[in-house]
This record gives sequence, C-alpha cells and structure tokens, in this order.
Amino acid sequence: MMARYLHFRPPLEGALLLAIIASVAVRVRAFHIPQSRPIHKVSLHASTTDSNNDDDDDLWNADISPLQQQRQRHNSEEQYDWTWSILPLPEHADNTSIAERARCAMMSSSTNNHHHHSNNKQPAALQDRCSVNLDAFHNGRCKAQWLHVDPPVLTVDNFLTEQECDDIRRITIFPPPAGVGRVIKLESRLSESNKSNNQGTAVRLSTTWYVRYGAPQVAPLLRSLMQLLPDIQLEQTEEVQLVRYMGEGQGFGWHEDALSEQEATMDAGGQRIATLLVYLDDCQDGSGRTLFRDLRGGGKDGKQCRLGVSPKKGRALLFFPAISTTASIVEEEDNGAFGNVYFDHTRADHRTTHAGEPPTGQNGQKHIAQLWIHSGKHTPVVFGRGLNRHSEAVL
Repeated sequence: MMARYLHFRPPLEGALLLAIIASVAVRVRAFHIPQSRPIHKVSLHASTTDSNNDDDDDLWNADISPLQQQRQRHNSEEQYDWTWSILPLPEHADNTSIAERARCAMMSSSTNNHHHHSNNKQPAALQDRCSVNLDAFHNGRCKAQWLHVDPPVLTVDNFLTEQECDDIRRITIFPPPAGVGRVIKLESRLSESNKSNNQGTAVRLSTTWYVRYGAPQVAPLLRSLMQLLPDIQLEQTEEVQLVRYMGEGQGFGWHEDALSEQEATMDAGGQRIATLLVYLDDCQDGSGRTLFRDLRGGGKDGKQCRLGVSPKKGRALLFFPAISTTASIVEEEDNGAFGNVYFDHTRADHRTTHAGEPPTGQNGQKHIAQLWIHSGKHTPVVFGRGLNRHSEAVL
C-alpha cells in the first residue's frame, strides 16, 4: 500500500515522505533501546545456577554481576565491602549492622520528604530522586509497600482498577482508529546479532504498542502517575508503551532502563530518572516476575533471595534507574555502582539492573503498561515530531 501510494505522488514529495519515515524510525530506535551491562550468557530456559542460596527458581543464567565481583574482590582483600551502597529492608539484611542502617534510613525520611505520610515511612534516598506521594493510595482499595530501601523500590497494589487494566489491554487486541487513539505496533525478534548476547545486548522477545498521550484508555494511568509523583510534569514522560510477552520463550534479559550518554540528549529530556510498570494481568503460578539482579528480598522460610515482583493485575512497580549527582552515596566513594555524570547532573544507577521473566505455559501471557520519566522535558518522536503532544492527554 505504501509503495502504491508513493507511485502516484510526485517524485520529490514521495522522496520527502520516505525521508520522514526513515527519520522517525531512527529516532524511535535511539530513544527506546534499554541499556545493558555486558552479560556473556543469558538463557530464557536456563536452570538455577545462583550459588548465593537464592530460593527464587531463577530462570536467568547470567554471569556474575559487577557488584558481586566487587564484593568478592574487596572481601578477599579485606579492605572494602560493597554492601554499604545497597540497603534492603531491615528484615532482609545480611547482618544486624546493615539492618540498623536500613532502619535509620527509613526513619530519617520523615524530615526529608514534604509528601511524607504520617503512617508510612519512606526511604531517605528519595531525597535525591523523586518525591513520592502515597497519600492518595492509602485507602481501602490500594496498598503501597516499600520492597527496598536504597535503591528505593515500591509497589502499589490496585494502582489501576481491573476495568482500567482491561480497557488498556484491549488496545493490544482491537487497536483504536486513527487520531488520538492511534498506536504503533513493533515486534522484537531474536536475530543472529543478539542470540549469543556477547556484546552486552539484552535478549528481548516481546510485542510493543506505543500509545498516544490523548488515548482515553491511558488517561487513568497518566492521572495516577501525576498523583504518585507530584513534582513530575507530564512533559517529562515518554509515550506509554504496552508490552506483551507470550509463552515461555518470550522475556527480557538483564538490562538497565538508564540511557547511554549518546541517547540522553537534551531533546530526549536527559536521563530516565524513574520507571513505572503496571501489570495488566496475573501470571500463572507466580511466573513472569520482574527480577532485580543485585537486590535482595525475602524468600521462603526467611531465606534471602533475589528481589522479585510478581505480576498482579493493577499492581504498579516504581524504581529509579538514575541518581542525582548530589546524592551523598555517590559523593562518598564510587565502586562501579554508578555511571558517568551527564549534562543533567544524573548518573545511571547500575544497582537497578533487572529482567522480565517469561510467563509460564505455552499459552501464558504477560501484559504491562510502561512509563519512563526523564529529568527534563521529553520530545515525543515515535509518531513523528509534533504529531503526538503531551497536551492531548485527558487529565
């Protein structure tokens, strides 16, 4: 159809249209490729190989992480312990010293965050990221829970209602007509260039729909985001992405959401400072988790395990892939946990490296709605410059 259309256009106009399409495709690729640290082997069907007493049925057979390497090297030299930079919840700490530091980091936050709720302690580390307002989510329907202290990780159950989740997911089945409801569908395929994954490229198999800001189905998602992060402007958000993983062969290997220095341009809005994922359905047998490679959570029988978040319809997951250079943890000493300083005074937080497990079963599916928030104003380009405006959103 496109070739037929161009056949009847004047040569100059047809060439111009092709140039515009090519330009948009390049920009989509530039702004939306997640960054991954070098991982030499990732398998969607690997058996558990973790030797750190994880009890999480880990499907991701990745090489030992950089932070784990730091711990092994420094511990063997008896000079340094990398665990100073990571604070789990007190009940998930390795020892009483870390537990006490984590407890103090939660308690001290009441004086640092003006959105602090009297009945909810928040991590002090938020001071160097985004203000989080949980007041609107302290009700009978919603349940907010901090899963990690530093870097902060939060879940909010019933962030969206079941009906709101169904309305958004329906876009992937019956795409809306042209106009503000228009979507762009992209499918990732496993190519020869990323099968071996020896160039630091994260393996990803999924289908993605980019949704315009004005689509009425995503209005509740955008409104809830503005409530949760009150200091953020809508102009800082990328286009809403809907992602579908189908069957045990589709997932997303270890990667970071932070952009490279070449991608985090002023036009893009600088670095991605926050990630919001909302699960649009449940997954069979607790599969399809979002796993954080270097963070620890609670496991069975009180054992430590890799921090993982299971999909639950309407559940939101919030974390922060970059940190402000004013953060005290960055100023103390750099052990490889943070990236270079960007023009917007941010550094990638490598501690938030994560993966998306495949859903269980040949017909299993996992759907998520995804929003990335930048440090500055983001220029939308997926639908073409000027063709998708933040001002179209129904808030």
